[in-house]
Amino acid sequence: MTGMVRKALTIAAGLAVVASAASAGVPDNTFSTSDAVVVGNASGNAIGAVPVGFDATIRDANNTPLAGRTVTLDFSGTVVKVFQVQNAGTTVNCPAKTISRVTNGSGAVNFAAKIGRFDNANNIDVIADGVPLFTVKARSTDIDGADGTTGLPDFATFGNNFLNNAGAQETDYDVSGTTALPDFSIFGSEFLGGATGTYCP
Repeated sequence: MTGMVRKALTIAAGLAVVASAASAGVPDNTFSTSDAVVVGNASGNAIGAVPVGFDATIRDANNTPLAGRTVTLDFSGTVVKVFQVQNAGTTVNCPAKTISRVTNGSGAVNFAAKIGRFDNANNIDVIADGVPLFTVKARSTDIDGADGTTGLPDFATFGNNFLNNAGAQETDYDVSGTTALPDFSIFGSEFLGGATGTYCP
């Protein structure tokens, strides 16, 4: 190995170390993870794919979990409605249409989002400490987002999908791929619970 080649390899190794150090502590979507769908309601009871609620784990480029980081769900590019009051530990910013929580010691966070309406496209941004990581879908048992509750109009929409349109995404609350009996159970619990709330203006 010539001195020039050895020097080039040394420089390359040094640059790799510098790059690794620079990205340490910065949220990275290569090693971070999140659910594909935010599933919400008016009650704030966690629902969705198992484990219930919307889960995200934030890691840096070295695959190190990042504790104490703010994870934000941004609904501003959607018709989804955010409720003014969220569960304890969740911060809501009505003008920005966002809700946020802080990661635990394992870099993990779990949302039981209070939202209405739905968006079947990947238009909800998942952001950690200002770094955009993922885009996901959203749905709620408050399907119409009209009155702050899971009510009779929502029941009519759910019933039609359940009987005639099993592939409807907006009523697939367990994120199994179809609107089926487990979704009926989730919807029914919210409908009978009668929880109500006020949307952000």
